[in-house]
Amino acid sequence: MKTILVIEDTPAMRENISEILQLAPYQVVQAANGREGIEQARQIHPDLILCDIKMPELDGFGVLHILRKDPTLAGIPFIFLTAKVEAADFRAGMNLGADDYLTKPFDDLTLLNAVELRLKKDAAVPPHPAEVSIPLGHLTKALLEGNDIRQFLCDYYPTTHYNRKHRLFTAGSRPTVVYFIQQGKGKLFQADAAGNEYITGLVGPGDFVGYRALLEEEPYTETAELLEEAQVCSIPKADLKTLLDHQSAVANQFFRMLAGDVAELQERLLKLAYQSVRKRVAEALLMVERKFYPQSEGRTTGDTVRSESLRFGHPDANTSSVMTLSRENWSHLVGASTETVIRILGDLRKEGLIEINASQITLLDIDKLTHLKR
Repeated sequence: MKTILVIEDTPAMRENISEILQLAPYQVVQAANGREGIEQARQIHPDLILCDIKMPELDGFGVLHILRKDPTLAGIPFIFLTAKVEAADFRAGMNLGADDYLTKPFDDLTLLNAVELRLKKDAAVPPHPAEVSIPLGHLTKALLEGNDIRQFLCDYYPTTHYNRKHRLFTAGSRPTVVYFIQQGKGKLFQADAAGNEYITGLVGPGDFVGYRALLEEEPYTETAELLEEAQVCSIPKADLKTLLDHQSAVANQFFRMLAGDVAELQERLLKLAYQSVRKRVAEALLMVERKFYPQSEGRTTGDTVRSESLRFGHPDANTSSVMTLSRENWSHLVGASTETVIRILGDLRKEGLIEINASQITLLDIDKLTHLKR
C-alpha cells in the first residue's frame, strides 16, 4: 500500500483529504505544519507528499527546498495544495522541483486522479543507459546542461533550412514534433476572429518551440512564423515523451520553461490592458534588444546599441546582419495600430531616445527607455 504524507495546517481540510485518500485506499500520514512535515518525511519516506503552500513556521516552498536538498528524499513526488496560484508562485514552485499543483477547492476525483497519475509516473522504470539512443542522450544533455550543448542537437535530428515567413505550425493544428531553432529568429502570435494579430513571444537560437501544446496534449493555440531565414531541427514527439515519462529532471526543466513563458505572457497582457501605448513601444524596443541582442548586456548609460531593424520594404543584401521587422510586426508586438506605433517611434526619435536611419533603429539611451516603460 502506498503511503502519502499530507502537510496541511487547516484541520478540516487535512482530515477531509486524508479520509478521501484512505478510501482509495492509501496509507495516510498527517502533518499540521511544515516543520512537522519534514520530520515525518524523514521518518517514513512516503511515496508521495501533498503540501499546502501558506503555513506558519515553515511554508510549502521551504518544505520543498529542504526535501530537494536531501538526497534520500529528493526523489519523492511533491504536489502543492493552494487556494490560489499566482504566476510568480507557480514559477517559484516549479523552479524548486514541484511535480504538480492542486488549486483549492478541488473535488474528490481531481485529487485521486492527480495522486494516481503522479504515483504511476514515479513507478515507471527509467530506460537502461545502454538502451538510450544517441539522439536521446544528446537531447537529455541539451535540456539539462544549456545552450552550448543544444547547438549540437541538429547533428542528430532532421534539420531544415526555412525561408523568411515560413510557418512552423499554425493555431489549431496538433503537435507531432518539437522544433529547435539553431539559427534564425521567429515570432509566436495569436489572431482574433477579425484577423487582428498579437505577438505573444519571440524565439531565437537555442529556443524550443511548440512544446507547450505537446505537454498539454492539445492543439496549438499560437502560430509560429519565422522572421528571417532559419535552420530548424525537429525533435519527434515520441523522443520527448520518452524523456518526460522516464527522466524527472527533464520533465521539471520543461515545466520551468513553461512556467517562465506563462509568467512573461501574463505580465505582457497586464501591460497591454493598463499601460499607455508609449510605454508599450518602449517595452517592445527593449524586449527585442534583450531577446535578440544579449551581447549588449553590461552596457553603460549613453552606449549606442543597434536593437532592431524597422524596414518598410525588402531586406537589403548589404544589411543582412540587421533583422527585418515590418511595420505590421511592430504593431502586433505593441498591440496598437501601425500608424500609432510609427508616430510614437517618431516622438522617441525627436526626444533623442532612439535613432531611425533608413532600415534600423538604434537605442541611444537605454536608461531613459527603461524608466519610460515602468
